[in-house]
Amino acid sequence: MSEESQKDRILRVIDEMGLKPSEVELLEDCEMVTNLVIGKVLEMMDSPEMREDVLWLQAQHIKPNNKRWRNIVELTEELWKKVGGGDRVKRYHSIEAACREISEEDIQSIADPEVRETVNKIRHIHDNPLIRITKIASKCYHE
Repeated sequence: MSEESQKDRILRVIDEMGLKPSEVELLEDCEMVTNLVIGKVLEMMDSPEMREDVLWLQAQHIKPNNKRWRNIVELTEELWKKVGGGDRVKRYHSIEAACREISEEDIQSIADPEVRETVNKIRHIHDNPLIRITKIASKCYHE
């Protein structure tokens, strides 16, 4: 019995799946999203089969993800160092919601233009989350 060639195996699986070119990106998106599914997210999934499938797929990507995870660790350490540590991150987070809720009138009444600009920046920091996510992810996915 001869061993199936890589090409033959690929062709067989594609045929068995009835895989169409239009489905490739969707399937890859399914793989990519498993990199975002951390413990708390996994716990929220109702289907035990889906949780099992996600864990299986994550396990298949351990080797390439180790590099990304190392990049995430290094990026986190670099960012924490640049901002002056976790206490500053926590302090910033403590005013984020308030900056979104403060009235425009209150913002305009802030005498110091630099402080006013800071409040406005915080107020609008989440206006384009995809841009920020892409920027951060690109630093984690580089080889």
